[in-house]
Amino acid sequence: MHVNRDGRRELDVPDTVEVTDSFDVRFVNHGEATHVHLNTDDSLSRAVTVDAGNRHVPGSGERRVRIDVDTGGLERDAAYGTLELSTGYGAEQRVIDVEVRDPEAAQTTVDVDERLAEPPSGGAGLFDRPELVVLGLAMAAATLATLTAAVVDETVVVVGVSVVVGAVLVALGFLLRRG
Repeated sequence: MHVNRDGRRELDVPDTVEVTDSFDVRFVNHGEATHVHLNTDDSLSRAVTVDAGNRHVPGSGERRVRIDVDTGGLERDAAYGTLELSTGYGAEQRVIDVEVRDPEAAQTTVDVDERLAEPPSGGAGLFDRPELVVLGLAMAAATLATLTAAVVDETVVVVGVSVVVGAVLVALGFLLRRG
């Protein structure tokens, strides 16, 4: 948290904080010495205790304020509320939304079953190799085009079939080079 960075008595703080245990609020002062007052609202005060509400922050210095969290007083694994900060006897005020979560409920690890370490049983399916699907579709297109040219004896159809068969051969060439 920054004090006096953007002007006299200005506070630069985050909008929200999520914690699972006690923590320190670190004030970095970029100007003259000042006092910062910290206070919690009623809902947050059930789980949070501020070490000392009014703290002196030396000029161009730092100050840490301890915030003690008691997760034993949490309702439904979390507490929500605000931490209010002010300087200049309340002339400048900022509010931080705080969520205190029970460390047990905030666990982010996932238990993995040992069976997931083994490869799946059974062979590779048709759709595991998309080039085989493309090869099958290309062969079907070439066969259909050739049959159409044999039945319809038109020059335009023969030219169209030649284009389709040529495209299939080019695609097969790319597949063979890739594989």
